[in-house]
Amino acid sequence: MDKKEFIKTVSKFITGITIVTLGDSKKGFYGCTINSFTSLSLNPPQILFCVDIRNSFIKEFKKKTLVNINILSDRQEDISNKFASSPELRWKNTKFKVSKNDIPFFKDSLVVIETEIEKKIFSGDHLIIICGLREIIHLKKGNPLVYFEGKYLSF
Repeated sequence: MDKKEFIKTVSKFITGITIVTLGDSKKGFYGCTINSFTSLSLNPPQILFCVDIRNSFIKEFKKKTLVNINILSDRQEDISNKFASSPELRWKNTKFKVSKNDIPFFKDSLVVIETEIEKKIFSGDHLIIICGLREIIHLKKGNPLVYFEGKYLSF
């Protein structure tokens, strides 16, 4: 299948935008914009997301690592773009808080979910990461940031 045709086809599916954050204040923080996020199981509660294997910090996604999923609001388009750009610029002048487990999160997100990596599966050019939910850290009212046909939308 032609790559351009495939991208055009899957762009017809509306996706929510998240930023996955991990690391700590001693080793450093990591984060990237993800739109391949979904719930996986209710019992036990699990989610999954996918990361390009060319991601500069792919090795940080280890089993038992704590990860925050920041579900973005329509007011966070700038930070979504920032965390989809150069890794060196992502944390520069970025306002964030840390959870009680020292994992960064963005206070303006609709929801921040603390998870723990349980399983990793390589498939094609991505790493599928399955996480168990630990707790909901933050809730904020607002509208979601979504992506459709290569551009942001909100409701």
